[in-house]
Amino acid sequence: MEGKLVKQNSNDEPASELLKKIKDEKKQLVKEKKIKRSKSLPRISEDEKLFDIPENWEWVRLKDITNFGNFNSVAGQDIQEGSWVLNMEDIIKNGGGFNKFTIKKLNDDFKSNKYIVEVGDVLYGKLRPYLRKIEIAPKNGFTTTEMFPIKVINQNLISPYYLRYVMLSPYFANRINGSTYGMKMPRVGTKYLASMLIPLPPFEEQKRIVTKVEKMMALVK
Repeated sequence: MEGKLVKQNSNDEPASELLKKIKDEKKQLVKEKKIKRSKSLPRISEDEKLFDIPENWEWVRLKDITNFGNFNSVAGQDIQEGSWVLNMEDIIKNGGGFNKFTIKKLNDDFKSNKYIVEVGDVLYGKLRPYLRKIEIAPKNGFTTTEMFPIKVINQNLISPYYLRYVMLSPYFANRINGSTYGMKMPRVGTKYLASMLIPLPPFEEQKRIVTKVEKMMALVK
């Protein structure tokens, strides 16, 4: 995620332009009351940047490009029969995919609230984040609140698949693991996760990176 995996293309719209569009779209979502207005995050300092990125990339915070902090929840008892309900144990560690899909049955009784999940959300396990349980939601459903359903502001500007690979990367995982609280059941703090730095390439390069990573991953399986 340092700009070395694929070649840069000078014809790609730079990430700075993506950010302008995302900022405008977030303002519109706030106006339409689809997301809440949130406090501005601290300006990114040079000390926070752990490596250099290409000129047409930008460093951003996770919350700048996603709905982080605007997760919608429902009472477990209100979830309809036949709905997909994701549990932590349903996801394989280290980005290994899903090992099962739990479907609510008639007699199932969910007492705790659940977050609403939509297709394309980046599902991030905040409990024991060193396990790197991070996947893309393949369908609509609900998830335990120990997992964040992170939605990019616009999938035509930010690839959720690119974001997932950043969050799976050693860079991201190492910083998160150094910030957790709780000994037996470590969790990542929401404020810390919201402010995590993401190296953001142009959209077309995001897609090229995803394609390249997926080809490489296929060789090691």
